[in-house]
Amino acid sequence: MITWGDVRRWNPADLASAVDALGARAARLTGANDDAEAMTKFGSWQGDAADAATAKGTALATELRQLATDVSAVRRGVHDAQLAVERISSAVREVDDFAARNGMRIDDGGGVSGEPERQAEVADRVGQILRAATGVDADLTVVLDRATNGESGGSGVVALAMATSSQPKPNGTPAENRAWWDSLSDSAQSSILRDNPDLIRNLDGIPVVDRDAANRVVLQQEIDKRKGDDAQLRGLTAIRDRLAATGDGKPPAFLVSLDVSGDGTAVVAAGNPDTAANVATYVPGTGSELAKIGGDLGRSDKMWQSATMAGSPSTSVITWVGYDAPNELVDAASEKYADGGKEQLSKFEDGLRASHEGSPSHNTVLGHSYGTTVIGHAARDGGLNADDLIFVGSPGVGVEHANQLHLDGVPQDQVAQHVHSTVAQHDLIKITNIGLPGHDPLGPSPAGDGFGGQVFESAPGDKGPWYEGGLSGAAHSQYWEDNNPSLRSFGRIIAGLPA
Repeated sequence: MITWGDVRRWNPADLASAVDALGARAARLTGANDDAEAMTKFGSWQGDAADAATAKGTALATELRQLATDVSAVRRGVHDAQLAVERISSAVREVDDFAARNGMRIDDGGGVSGEPERQAEVADRVGQILRAATGVDADLTVVLDRATNGESGGSGVVALAMATSSQPKPNGTPAENRAWWDSLSDSAQSSILRDNPDLIRNLDGIPVVDRDAANRVVLQQEIDKRKGDDAQLRGLTAIRDRLAATGDGKPPAFLVSLDVSGDGTAVVAAGNPDTAANVATYVPGTGSELAKIGGDLGRSDKMWQSATMAGSPSTSVITWVGYDAPNELVDAASEKYADGGKEQLSKFEDGLRASHEGSPSHNTVLGHSYGTTVIGHAARDGGLNADDLIFVGSPGVGVEHANQLHLDGVPQDQVAQHVHSTVAQHDLIKITNIGLPGHDPLGPSPAGDGFGGQVFESAPGDKGPWYEGGLSGAAHSQYWEDNNPSLRSFGRIIAGLPA
C-alpha cells in the first residue's frame, strides 16, 4: 500500500537516471545484435562448420533482438513512470504547502489534522494523489514483470497505442475534455504528454499541471529557435523566468496556454487554479501581446500578494493574454476585438470550473482598459462562469447598466452587486466616455453614475497637462502601484470580500 510518506520520498530523478541507463543498454544490445548478424554471412565458406557458425549466429542475434526489445519496453515504462512521478511529486509539495499555510498537518499515513473547515478538502486531495500513485506503481510493476518473464512490448506500448487512438471530442466543451482525460490511464496520459503535447496543452478543462507540463516543452523549443532580436523572445523569456521564480511573494507558476502565431497569446497562472480557494483571471487591454507579457505577469503577482494579505487562504491569479488585442489606441474604439475574444474567455472560465478539484472556488474576472470591453461582451452575450467582475480604467463594456451582464450562478437581480469598477481621476481613458454623442462607442464608463455597479477608490494618478484637462496616460497604468488603494481593493474582491 502506497502511503503519503512514500510519495513524499519519491524522487523522479532516480527514474530519470534509470531511463538513461536503460537507453544506453538498449543501444549496446543493438550494436551487439549487428555483430551477431555478421556471423551469419560467411560468403564462400561452406560446410558443417559454416552451417554451425550460421546457426549459432542466428540464435545469438535472435536472443539479442529480444533482449533489446525487452530493455526498450522497460525504458518506455520507466519513462512513463518518471513523468507521472514528477506530476505526483509536484502535487504532493503543493498540498503539503497548502496545509502548512492553513494551520494543518498531513502525517505519513495521509491523516489530516487542524483547521476543521478545510480538513475534508485536503483529505480528498490526499486521497486522489495516493490513488494516482498506486496506479503508477501498479503500471510499472506490470512492465517489470513482463520483462522478467521475457515478454516484449510492456504496458508502455499499450499506453502509447491508447494515447494515439484516443482523441478528445472535436470542439468538445471543457467538461467533455476533462471527462476524456480522466478516462485515460496514467500511462496513456504520460504518453500523450511525452509524444503529443499539442493534443492537450491548450485544451480548456484539462488539469493545469498537465497543460503546464506539455507547454513547458514547447516553450523551450520556441526559445531555442529564436535569436536575440526576436520580439517574441522577450515574452517567452519572461514566462520562462517567471516559471522558475518562487518565494518573495511569488507562488509556483503554471504555463496554461501558449500560441506563437501572429502577435502570440499566452496564459500563465500564479498559483494553481485547480486547487485554489480564490481564482482571478486578469485580462489586459490595448497593446497586450506575447512580447509584452512580462509587465502583466508582475501585475498578477501583485494581485496575488494583495489577496493573500486580505486573508485569502489560497489564491491563483491568471494572466490571460488570450485574445487579439487592439495594437493602438485608434483601434480601441472598435468592438471587433472584444467580439473576437469573448468566446475564448468564456470557454476558459468554463474550463477553470471543469478542472478545479474539491469545493468550487470563488472566481473573479478582472479587466484593464480594453480588457474590460472583452469581459463585458462575454458577460453580456453568453454569460461568464464567474462570481465577480472588476473593471479597471474602462472605455466601456458594451452595456448601459450592470444588470445587462450575466454571471453563471449569480441571480440576475443580484449581478450589479458583483460588478466592481474604478477609474483614476486623471486617467486619460475618460476621454473615450465623456458622454458626448459619438464619443462612447463602447458604452458608458462602468464607474460612472447610473451604471449600477459597485465603484471603489483609486489614487488620482499623475496629473496631465492643462490642455488635456489634467488627464494623462501615466495615470492609466498606475492602478497596481504599491500605495494605490485600488490594489488593496483588487485583493479584497479576489478574496471574496467587499472592496
